[in-house]
Amino acid sequence: MSLSIGTESPAGNHRIAPIMISGMARLYLLATVALATVATVSAAPSAAQQVEFQLFSGSAVSLPLPIEINQAGQADLSFTAHWATHPTRPTWYYAGRLGLWNGNRGWRLDFTHHKLYLTNPPPEIQEFRITNGFNIITLSRAFRRNRFSYSLGAGPVITFPVNTIRGQQVEPRRGLKGYLLSGASVMGMATREFGIAAGLFASLDARGSASWVRVPVAGGRASVPNVALHLHAGLGYRFGDGR
Repeated sequence: MSLSIGTESPAGNHRIAPIMISGMARLYLLATVALATVATVSAAPSAAQQVEFQLFSGSAVSLPLPIEINQAGQADLSFTAHWATHPTRPTWYYAGRLGLWNGNRGWRLDFTHHKLYLTNPPPEIQEFRITNGFNIITLSRAFRRNRFSYSLGAGPVITFPVNTIRGQQVEPRRGLKGYLLSGASVMGMATREFGIAAGLFASLDARGSASWVRVPVAGGRASVPNVALHLHAGLGYRFGDGR
């Protein structure tokens, strides 16, 4: 599987990197299979079942929170970090969802491609961003009533950190082509649907996430908490028995 989606190089140049994106796609596919297995095993055979797929665009606002950076032989850096999202440049912010329903209860697997740009770096930091993905994957228990649905879940955060601190750049190809399992997140979601045609619907989606990650820097690591509000508009399709 190969997706030609633009990513940003550590030097800040826009380029095409199908290998890195395909790695994330394979990870999401594996998680999708895991969700389908869990939901299939837990579903009563006689229950009405539905499957839904949704894709979202949008943006997020991250709260200022303290971070700490440790480098061997250097004084620790601790300060309150302010973040920007830049949802459309140079890479896109986006989200995806797979849902499996039995009546008005179900399971959801959500992928949120969040982005963090540090906007108030101290003099020691030349660059600090997590922008080819602060990728939040959550497995959630979901409930719905009429056109509204709600879900609460948790899961891992997979990051692609890019940083230069005290003139030293982090190694750009650590982990899986630069992607690292870095921490965890909890997320609550509320979604309002708008029917378009049989099975097809648009949606407005709001999410709140609380995450903590530890990412590498040259000669050390950075501890980065993140609390964010995510606002999305999406398009989805649902098939299966009616609810």
